[in-house]
Amino acid sequence: MVAVLGLAAAFAIKVLWIKTGVLDAMSTDDAMRLVEVRDLINGQAWSDLHQYRLDPPGLLMHWSRLIDLPLALSILLLKPLLGTHQAELVTLTLWPLLLFAVALALVAAIARQMSGGAPTAMLGALVLAMLAMPALAHFRPGSIDHHNAQIVLVLAMMLFALQIERSAFKAACAGVAASASLAVGVEMLPAIATVSVAVAGLFIWRGAPVARQVSAFAGALAASSLGFALLLLPLSTLAAPVMDALGGPLLLLTVGGGAGLILMVGLDRLRSSPPLRLVAAMGVAAALLAASYLLFGKSLMFPYAQLDPLVVSLWLDNVQETISLPKMLRLGPEEALGFYACPVIALGVAVAALLRSDPSDRFRWVIVILTLASLLGVSLWEMRGAAGAAMVAAPVFAAGVAVLWPSLAIGGNLVLLAFVVSPAMFATLSGTAKPLIAAVFKWEPLVFDDPATMCRSVSDATPMRRLPKGRVMAPTDIGPAILVETDHEVFAAPYHRNNDGNLAFFQLMLAPGLLAHQILLDRQVDYVVTCRTAPNRLVMGRAPNGLEAMLFRGEAPGFLEPVDVGPSAKIAVWRVRR
Repeated sequence: MVAVLGLAAAFAIKVLWIKTGVLDAMSTDDAMRLVEVRDLINGQAWSDLHQYRLDPPGLLMHWSRLIDLPLALSILLLKPLLGTHQAELVTLTLWPLLLFAVALALVAAIARQMSGGAPTAMLGALVLAMLAMPALAHFRPGSIDHHNAQIVLVLAMMLFALQIERSAFKAACAGVAASASLAVGVEMLPAIATVSVAVAGLFIWRGAPVARQVSAFAGALAASSLGFALLLLPLSTLAAPVMDALGGPLLLLTVGGGAGLILMVGLDRLRSSPPLRLVAAMGVAAALLAASYLLFGKSLMFPYAQLDPLVVSLWLDNVQETISLPKMLRLGPEEALGFYACPVIALGVAVAALLRSDPSDRFRWVIVILTLASLLGVSLWEMRGAAGAAMVAAPVFAAGVAVLWPSLAIGGNLVLLAFVVSPAMFATLSGTAKPLIAAVFKWEPLVFDDPATMCRSVSDATPMRRLPKGRVMAPTDIGPAILVETDHEVFAAPYHRNNDGNLAFFQLMLAPGLLAHQILLDRQVDYVVTCRTAPNRLVMGRAPNGLEAMLFRGEAPGFLEPVDVGPSAKIAVWRVRR
């Protein structure tokens, strides 16, 4: 463990060195998490997830207190020694570093389990994990949102699931890790669902020899899911029909599914046969689907379905982490190598290892294949899923190579091979391959604003600290930074539940003078903020006479009074005249 911590520290110090401070290293999600933690420390109720300064009079967030708790405890423990500000900075730095160390330890343990203890497989897996570029952004200093914790919990679930056939205790730990991940967020639901189906399949296949372990997994999944729900949610919201957080649908699947699996084990004791177990499993699945439809079918909707088309076109469709593989192939096919090549190669190696494995090892390869395939499938839909796939691919590839070609596990061959197939190497090769790809394919370049010009850092919002508290219409990306740095209220922020606030902002920036003034009066807005260095060109292109375009041209209408925020500020601020 000391070696793992050393590797993590070296990586954080040498590769993720931050020159502008850890607060400016935070993403918009990290900033919002810090706001949520501060609210908890300052007395907001544990079960109250409203962000009262977002889209006033407030918005119910879908995030979990399970991440807020350790962050708040760290700040409170360090505060007497360092003061509040320094306590926050230390927590922002150490929390992702600690999670990265745990992730590396889990990666090494999975590689050891899958390879029979080969040291070179463990080292190769660590090399791959430390070069898993899509995942590393979630372990940089300042990364406190929840994605890093979810990656760690899925790795833990995978490690314990590998040992289900041998230990009821490890099976129970796998169930608890799965429910903990869902209590944090639903992003890893596909991986958890596929592992749960695999466990049910194991019982159908083997029956009584694994009945105790399967019951332990099912019971732990059901009991811990209910326990997390009671810990985190008010009783009145346990059955809430939400798809983006812990609520009725997820509890039905985890508690109902766990209970159904235990029922299958009980029925098998009366009369045991694989066909009967298969029929029982199909009955449980049908019952869960029917209950889901009857209880939630008419009220459930895809989380993005509530978004106004205007918000989708001006915000969601242009968020980098939500790009799908088909869109990436249309806009910048060379970028796909760094995100998808390593997981696809690892998946192929794992399938080959499964085909050549002994019957006693097959279930373990099934677990890793299903976990990696599900995360890879998510990444095909949204690029952000590639982070989990890249980290899971690290031990899968290293262990698979060690099993398939034992000669490569001698000396440094496997470590060198891991370096060659790493996401970092493919990302580097993608740059050199771009001219060749351009000669064969024609595509529209994948272009995003330069992060250095975007207004989203905490320091970008600092000029607003000296202004009296008020309501602010500002671009979505800087909304969380304003909440962190000031006591203002904001309307826009990059969250799908904030449809109303984001819609109001875009309608304002598209509106001509008189209509814009009316929107400001109706919403009781005190300040309007734009980004000098990265204006919203989509909005200006759609409405050349709208407020965004007018302000960019220096044609501020009479109802807006310029506020002096200094010549070096990235933002421009106007006070609304009543």
